[in-house]
Amino acid sequence: MEEYTVERFEPSRFVKSHQFMAGGQTIAFDSISEDCVFYGEDGKAEASIFSISYLRKDTDGKRPVMFFWNGGPGSATSTLHLECFGPWLIQTEEGKPRYGLVENPESLLELCDLVFVDPVGVGYSRLLNPEKRGKYFSVDGDARSIAFFIAEWIRRNGRWNCPLYLCGESYGTVRACRVLAELGRSPYSESRKVLGIQVAGVILIGSAISMKPDGRLLEDGIELVTAMMPAMAATNWYHHPEGKKPQAEFVEEAWNFAKTELLSALFEGEDCPDERIAKDAKKLAEYTGMSEEYFRKTRLRLLSEQDFCVQTASDLGCRVDIYDSRVKIPLQADYNPVGNADNVPLAVMNGLLAPRLGIAFNRLYYTGNLTVYPDWDFDTEDLGPGLKKTHMGCLKAAMEANPAMETLFASGLYDLCTHVGNTRYALAHSGLPKERTIVREYPGGHGVYSSEEGKTRLMQDIRAMLERQGG
Repeated sequence: MEEYTVERFEPSRFVKSHQFMAGGQTIAFDSISEDCVFYGEDGKAEASIFSISYLRKDTDGKRPVMFFWNGGPGSATSTLHLECFGPWLIQTEEGKPRYGLVENPESLLELCDLVFVDPVGVGYSRLLNPEKRGKYFSVDGDARSIAFFIAEWIRRNGRWNCPLYLCGESYGTVRACRVLAELGRSPYSESRKVLGIQVAGVILIGSAISMKPDGRLLEDGIELVTAMMPAMAATNWYHHPEGKKPQAEFVEEAWNFAKTELLSALFEGEDCPDERIAKDAKKLAEYTGMSEEYFRKTRLRLLSEQDFCVQTASDLGCRVDIYDSRVKIPLQADYNPVGNADNVPLAVMNGLLAPRLGIAFNRLYYTGNLTVYPDWDFDTEDLGPGLKKTHMGCLKAAMEANPAMETLFASGLYDLCTHVGNTRYALAHSGLPKERTIVREYPGGHGVYSSEEGKTRLMQDIRAMLERQGG
């Protein structure tokens, strides 16, 4: 697809001093916004990764550093940056456009430095040589570029002796696992250069690490209706709480039904008696808010996420949003899951944050780039004949290589995109060390910080991880 641009790329770096209140204290820090340019063997620029770093002043240079990125592929880090983790958050007021910045009293800057990374093609990052799309727009190529960006960031800032943390959301959880393989001395790393950089902890928000090369987001062996059961029950309870048990009890009851009665009926397939189908269809309707008739016709299967989105609140004249099922959208309205997402407005990044950070050049910050996804190579490199490296395998190898590393899985109960039930199932079959694997479910959507309670609890859990490891 041909693109239109008025930009002329020049590597840039902007530094500015700031202060704000966090944790009951005034924190002085610098923002460093800069390009990291990648060159080919011919010496010509191929791509640039642009990052925005917040570094606390008056420290010994050994405090932790956390690297953030979002997913897509083709999504920028602006939501993580301005809705949860940055020193400033986008100002929100019911019924009004989102425009304005306010200080973030829950920012982690008092405990660790923050680096917001936009992969090639989004944010201010650019693909400079279109012939190199395949090199950067692939699972392994993307991870390799991020890993070498991190190594270069450490070199530039002299941070070789500080604990490193990775935080990814959605496809960014896949990216985090692959970056671990590229950074570490891992048998899963195919890089020609071994970096040998260990990571102290990983935060995976809205885990997509079950993703297959065909885009399927489920583990082998689990049905969509089972994977979605906790979120469907939570959503149904949220919109129809009348006469139901407390939400947590209702959700777990639904999950136990899915693991036992429903699973055995699905296993029987066409041999399952019609009486059993009718009985379980009634239970599914009670837990999900969908119709019994639907589940009788599908023989207890859920054919798509959208079927649930349309049915569960149809009595209210609405469908629910796939990224946050608490959000209702009129049934008659046009609906595009990507277009309807409540993204950070372009004006806030370009018109408010950029001047505050002293960013002044002729580039626009793109919060998303829909030309990236269609060209993305979701396949992974072979380790040998018929042998692939899985995303979970990369994470497991990193945790085995570093006996102090912790991983936090953060799921939103109202996320209908990456499923709580699938994450539960994946972890039960993962072989990850349980004592260092923290699993949390928050009352939020795909970005678990979409609710104040979810955000507060997430930040508490990340702070606890940092403090356990001496951050």
